[in-house]
Amino acid sequence: MLGISVIVLVGLALRLLGARGDLWNDEIWSITLLGPLSSIDQIFWRINHDNNHFLNSVYLYLVGPDASSLIQRGLSIVLGVFTIVAAAAAAAPRGSWAMLATSLLFSVSFPMVEYGSEARGYAGLVLFTLLSVIFMERRLDKGGSAVALAAMMLLGMLSHLTMVETAAILAGWTLWLTLRSKDSHGRALVDGSLILWPIFAVVLPVAACLAIAAQVFGFRVGGLSPFSWPAAVRGYGELVKYEFGLPSWVSDSASIIVVCALVCLSAYIWRDRRASLYAIGIVGLPVVMAAAHLPNLEIPRYFLVSGTLLLLWAGEMLGRGFDAGRTKRLLAFAILAAVVAGATSLLLPFYEYGRGSYSAMVERVTRNGPATYASNSEFRTGMIVHYFAVRSGRKASLVPQKRLCAERPDWLIHEGDPDSQPASVKPECDDLAYDRAGSSRYWGLSGLNWTLYQRRPAPPLSRP
Repeated sequence: MLGISVIVLVGLALRLLGARGDLWNDEIWSITLLGPLSSIDQIFWRINHDNNHFLNSVYLYLVGPDASSLIQRGLSIVLGVFTIVAAAAAAAPRGSWAMLATSLLFSVSFPMVEYGSEARGYAGLVLFTLLSVIFMERRLDKGGSAVALAAMMLLGMLSHLTMVETAAILAGWTLWLTLRSKDSHGRALVDGSLILWPIFAVVLPVAACLAIAAQVFGFRVGGLSPFSWPAAVRGYGELVKYEFGLPSWVSDSASIIVVCALVCLSAYIWRDRRASLYAIGIVGLPVVMAAAHLPNLEIPRYFLVSGTLLLLWAGEMLGRGFDAGRTKRLLAFAILAAVVAGATSLLLPFYEYGRGSYSAMVERVTRNGPATYASNSEFRTGMIVHYFAVRSGRKASLVPQKRLCAERPDWLIHEGDPDSQPASVKPECDDLAYDRAGSSRYWGLSGLNWTLYQRRPAPPLSRP
C-alpha cells in the first residue's frame, strides 16, 4: 500500500535524524561491557549485567567500538522501521484505515523514534512484542506456527529481558479467552497450556539459564530505586504523554486515568478478542507491576510493552472512527493530526539537543593535552569521558572526590540540570575554586545533563 510505504519512509527519516549525535551513558556502557571479551559467544555467558541486551551487544561487537554512532545505532534503526510495518500488519484485521493510523502512530510517536534510534534493545522489544501478538492470534485461530511464535518470543527475550512482560500478557490473555469459551476450568487450562507451550518453551529455559548464571557468576544491575506510588505514576504517565505528544502541564495521573478509562470503555463496548488483550496489557500489567512494588518504575521505558499495546489500541480506535460516519471520521482525523503535531513538538527539541553533547566537552577538557577532572557522578562521568577521550586519541584522568584538594584537578564535570548549577564552585580547599565554562543538555527519555567548570587560576603571591 502506497500510504504505508510513505509512512515507513517518514519513520526511517525520523530515526536517522534521531541517530545523530553522541552515544549516551547506557549505550556506552553496553560497549564498555564488551571490551574484555575475546569471542562473541562470551556475550551470552560472561557479561552478567542488565545492560547487556544480547542482540544489540552482538551487533555492537561486530561493528566495533570505533564505528560511527549512526552505524552503532543501525540495528535499532532497522528494527524500528520494521516495527512500523509490523504495526500495520497487526492492525490489518481491523481494515486499511486502522493500518494507516496505526503505522503512522508507530512512525512518529516520540518513544518509538527515540528508542528506534538508540543502540539498545528496546526497538527489538517493541517489534517482537507486536509480532508475538500476531503469531499468538494465529495460534488462537488454530492456524499459527508454534515455531514462529517461539522464535518471536526468543528474539524478544534476546532484545530485552522485559519481554517477559509480553509473555505474561499473552499468557493471561490466552487463559482468559479459553476460560470464557469452556464450561470446565480444568479443560480451559489444558487448552490454554497447549496454545501457550511455545512461550513456556522459551521463557522457562531462559529464566533458568539466568538464574544459574546469577548463582555461579553473579548478576549486576545498573541501578535500583525503591518503589513508590508517585514514582510508578510518574513513569507510566510520562510514557503515555510522550507517546501521544501531550503537553507537559497534563498531569501524569490524569493521563493514566483517561487512557485506562477509555481502554476499559472500549472493551465494554466491543467485547471482541483484542479488547481483552488491551485491558490486560494496558491496564492490568501496570497495576500488577505496581502492586508487586517493583523497583525503577519511575523510568518510563519499563512500561514500554504496555505502551506498545496502547499505540496499537489507539490505531484501532482511530481506524474505527475513520470507518464510521462523517462526524466520527472528522473527529478521528482531528485526533490523529493533534497527535502528529504533538509528536513534532517533542521531536524538534530532541533533534536540537539529542541525548547530550559529551564529545565536545571532552575535546575542550583535553584540548591542551592530558587533563585531570573530578565529578559528582564518578562512575557515569568517568566512563563517558574515557570513551570519547580514547576515540579522539586523548587522555583525561578522573580524580576521586576524596583526592580533590590534594590533586587539584583542572576541571569539574557536574551531572544535573545546568539551570540549577551555580556560576562557580568552591570546594572546601584552600585557594581552590572553579568557574562555569559550559554545559551540555539532553532532551527526551535518554541522556545526561552536564555542566563544565574550569579551575580558577591561583591568585599571585603578594610581595613582602
